[in-house]
Amino acid sequence: MKINNRLNKISGYYFQKLDEIKSELIESGINLVDLSIGDPDLPVDANIIKALKDGINLKEFNKYPPYQGIKELKYQIIKYYEEVYSVHLKIDEVIILIGSKEGINNIIPAICDIGDYAIIPQPAYPVYETCCQLWGVRPYKISLIEKNSYLPCFGNIPQNVINKCKLMALNYPNNPTGAIATEEFYKEAIEFCNKNDIVLYNDGAYNEIIKGNKNPLSILNFDYKKQCIEFGTFSKTYSMTGFRIGYAVGNSKVIDALLKVKSNVDSGQFLPIQYAACEALNLKRDFIMNIREIYDERRILVEKKLMECGISFYKPEGTFYIWCKVPKNFTTDEYCMGLLSKYGIIVTPGYNFGSMYNGHFRIALTKDVDIITEALDKIKKNI
Repeated sequence: MKINNRLNKISGYYFQKLDEIKSELIESGINLVDLSIGDPDLPVDANIIKALKDGINLKEFNKYPPYQGIKELKYQIIKYYEEVYSVHLKIDEVIILIGSKEGINNIIPAICDIGDYAIIPQPAYPVYETCCQLWGVRPYKISLIEKNSYLPCFGNIPQNVINKCKLMALNYPNNPTGAIATEEFYKEAIEFCNKNDIVLYNDGAYNEIIKGNKNPLSILNFDYKKQCIEFGTFSKTYSMTGFRIGYAVGNSKVIDALLKVKSNVDSGQFLPIQYAACEALNLKRDFIMNIREIYDERRILVEKKLMECGISFYKPEGTFYIWCKVPKNFTTDEYCMGLLSKYGIIVTPGYNFGSMYNGHFRIALTKDVDIITEALDKIKKNI
């Protein structure tokens, strides 16, 4: 049987394999504390759940939804961008997605031809690279380093790559490092891409997961010609990972190209889920501020515990992750597997975000403070 040879370059998705390992360990009676994946533990707001249930009572709720998403949700996103970012969107500048992961995949064939380059960051969400490989697009990786606050430098990109590049990916607030973008950086990235006729997108999954005293930024705040795209999701802020609902906003031509791909490969998201997303955006800003306070508390706690354990880390300004360095005299696998075998603690090895980040690991703040405290105290006692 002949299989697509591009799959030979791609290993299975790490978190899928991790699920299998976790199931085996749980069956063997080991108590696990999973600090590996960005799947929020916070409850879904009751109003969102009510809207989901009420959606079942809508006439023809079970029919195909509009491919581009329902107008009600699109208008809610327009209102959200107006109120939070002072960004003015038109309805043809919004598309509803089955999670932002769908859009990150579909924008590649919407923009790129086989053999083109897409510029992607590392360390990064692995999907940026693997989706390029699936579509026959060459990923050119720009390294993010701590001394540059994990912001990429565009001056080192070879001209032959720029000439053959049609797409650039950014992700701020950044997974896995927790770094945030600045106004100056966004302006530089937009200018670089406009100059070189490259479509720029920001994966804004964590736009709202920032320190409580900061204001959220959108790349569209600085894209005065509206050439860029921003992906958003309800997964992280509203604990709706399993709902699979997200969106893209920005340049209408790119949105139209996304729709052309989308309408040929899926049939839109279940209507009640879209109405639940409408209700999420109806929640008062107090809800968002409360979420930030919870993650601030967890972040402060984990930073304190890591310092007590002598573990170096990058001090994050956003997301609910902490990017740590593996202690000296350990390989990444020795340390991460040691945490699992000795203490039942699961973290994500840094090489899953890029091969040059061996020597790092990521902690997700997606457990209650008492659970995190108990887990990290085990490490402290056994240093």
